[in-house]
Amino acid sequence: MIEYIGEHLWIGQLGQFLIFLAFGMAILATVSFGIGVNKEEGEYKANWRKIGRTAFVIHGISIISVIGLIFYMMISKYYEYEYVWAHVSNDLPFRYVFSAFWEGQEGSFLLWMFWNAILGFVLIKTSKKWEMPVMATFSFVQVFFVFFILGLYIGPDDMRIGASPFQLLRNVHFAPIFNTPNYLEQIEGTGLNPLLQNYWMTIHPPTLFLGFASTLVPCAFAIGGLWKKEHRAWMVPALKWGLFSAAILGTGIFMGGVWAYEALSFGGYWAWDPVENASLVPWIILVAGIHTTLVARATGYSIKSSYIFYILTFFMIVYSTFLTRSGILGETSVHAFTEMGLEWQMVIFLFVIGFVSIGFYAYRAKGIPAPQKEESVYSKEFWMFVGSLVMLFSAGLITATTSIPVWNAITGMSIAPPEDVVAHHNNFQLWIGVLVAILSGFSQFLLYKKEAMGGEYRQKFATTTLVCFGLSIAGMFAIMLPSGIMAWQYWLLVSTGIFTILTNGLHMAKALSGRIKVSSSAISHIGFGLMLIGVVFSGALKYALSDPFASSQLDGLLGGLNKQTNKNVLVPLGQTVELTDGFSVKYTKKWIEGNAENFELSFLRKDSTGQIIDRFITQPNVLFDSLPNGTRKFSAANPDTKHYLHRDVFTLAVPNWAFVDPAEEAKKDTSTWQAKHLSIGDTFYTSRNYIIYTANDNTIPTDSEKYTYEQGDIPLSAKLEIHSISTNEVVPIKTLYYIRNRQQFNVPVELPKLGLSVRLLSVVPETGKTVFQVKDTTPKSDYVVVQAIIFPGINLVWVGCIMMMLGLLLGMFQKRRMKEKE
Repeated sequence: MIEYIGEHLWIGQLGQFLIFLAFGMAILATVSFGIGVNKEEGEYKANWRKIGRTAFVIHGISIISVIGLIFYMMISKYYEYEYVWAHVSNDLPFRYVFSAFWEGQEGSFLLWMFWNAILGFVLIKTSKKWEMPVMATFSFVQVFFVFFILGLYIGPDDMRIGASPFQLLRNVHFAPIFNTPNYLEQIEGTGLNPLLQNYWMTIHPPTLFLGFASTLVPCAFAIGGLWKKEHRAWMVPALKWGLFSAAILGTGIFMGGVWAYEALSFGGYWAWDPVENASLVPWIILVAGIHTTLVARATGYSIKSSYIFYILTFFMIVYSTFLTRSGILGETSVHAFTEMGLEWQMVIFLFVIGFVSIGFYAYRAKGIPAPQKEESVYSKEFWMFVGSLVMLFSAGLITATTSIPVWNAITGMSIAPPEDVVAHHNNFQLWIGVLVAILSGFSQFLLYKKEAMGGEYRQKFATTTLVCFGLSIAGMFAIMLPSGIMAWQYWLLVSTGIFTILTNGLHMAKALSGRIKVSSSAISHIGFGLMLIGVVFSGALKYALSDPFASSQLDGLLGGLNKQTNKNVLVPLGQTVELTDGFSVKYTKKWIEGNAENFELSFLRKDSTGQIIDRFITQPNVLFDSLPNGTRKFSAANPDTKHYLHRDVFTLAVPNWAFVDPAEEAKKDTSTWQAKHLSIGDTFYTSRNYIIYTANDNTIPTDSEKYTYEQGDIPLSAKLEIHSISTNEVVPIKTLYYIRNRQQFNVPVELPKLGLSVRLLSVVPETGKTVFQVKDTTPKSDYVVVQAIIFPGINLVWVGCIMMMLGLLLGMFQKRRMKEKE
């Protein structure tokens, strides 16, 4: 046995004990609360309630303590623990320790458990007669979450149950270094993913996971309603919590979009990535459940639907957890978790939650009251229910596409996902957005329990709806004609967005006399309409400040940089480069802070007369890893955005050294000839130029000082164009190759001003390729590749989303102030 030096084993032992304690207490709380659900109030029930409360409190404190220990380990850089080694490093700024904590699966599960524990504490204090069924459900779910981090090995094959965050590095990675007692002096952490080193990733995950955790609350009340056979009373607290959950989960999704827009290099806020879809789908279903609950409380209709929607919301949260954490999305998502060996545990969790909740509903379904008479098509509840079904259909379409890898894994088939995922989802969701906008508009003028449309009610409804419809058409033409957008689908989406803004604005102003506290639904619907218009303008009118042809010529030089836009402009240090739309950019300076290289880009915009109408500076940066040989390896690019009221200018800059592999670059000898196998039309790149092979010429050359034709010669001239990347100058050249007496010769072209020599080496008949050689002796230039993208109307997206979440929160406070009828 090796006695290792410097390890802090006590913290891991204490942490593992707390995990086992939390697991045991969650089981005890589940049993205690469950036993007492259907018991009459008395000493027996009170005792079980006391045991359940005590067990859940101990469970919650244990989880919070585990989180505290992990933070202590990370701050102290205890690299003997695999979780610390994998997520922090010596140079990681303290402000990103939180991001490092929930970067890994164990940390994100603990964050989820933390919020479940906090919500459980609140529910113990506030849920009154619903405490025992609700807390039994909460404790039951917590059992599975702790199950995921147990870190037990059982059986002769050491089958692992859960992945503990307290595993020692030397027990996970077997390497010769662990034969050394003082191995800790020779290692340091691998660090945080550069894409997560952003302030949004400090606040986005906690908000999102609070949203995930909060979806369990209305689901738990629904289970409580089924358990106690009180099929209407449960909806009072469930509605308040449903509104809270929708607001928080929606805010978490919104923050994710802002993070993608502010921190990722693809230039956008939504890409229909499977991980994005995994959080959006439960939110859509939850919002549908809120609407059916409003109907059920007002009319008695849709009680069954409300049960289904709330249960399905949490089930989809669990299913989304499986999708993003099982590794099954590894090839279809850019930021899903990688496989960690817990797939079978997740499948068990998914099936247990589905079997218990859906099975319980099926068992109680016959006893759930439902009006004998169907809703009237003239009633508010009918169209709210239709809207909920439309949202469910939307969630189903998204889930079906996202689940293609799951279906392939189950059936052994190989169904290919859509090549253009964004276009695929947009084609369907556009129509759903139109339907939801229309329904959320005219349904505001309908009344609950209305059997017929007649008299003054009919006239008022028809007049108001037609006026709003006419104004929407007029507004559509007024907005869309100047925009230049020709696609009729976008015109339709904008018109319906205007319609829902007008109808809900009128509803809030007239029917509610502007009382903002009871105008929550109108505020959310107006936000939805604004978001639709913002999505159209920021998407359809988005354009890059670059010449598309010039950008395409850079593709070979830039390798895999940002293939989603390919709107690249090369800007040398100290030089000004003209862009489109009157813009120009100058790369003025650079500086290094820690592991980030920052760039200052100075933008000018001139009108048609040459007058400066705008100027601003952006400071994007890149993150890098320092290599032992003193070079830098590119890690990630962080954009910077100039914000205006009506649009944004998104900017990204990547330096020249990011496009080369430092190890390979060190091996190159620029004094030697580099071979290029090309066909006519191909392009190859040097440090400051790109060269296009344009044509061949089989005529006998008469203009060469270095070649004199002799009888029997077989000459071949290749025409090339040398394009200067920095000055856009084009230099045509012609390099000669000939065969004389069965021997091959070539005449190099020397270009001292460009630091280039080019020669035609040979022709390969088998491949049809011509072999050129180039010698580039110019020093590497200092430049950045810039992307500048205009996003018109982007603030409408942000304002719309904020209004939607604000409306949900206002609705929660409104319901909280209403007298509860149980």
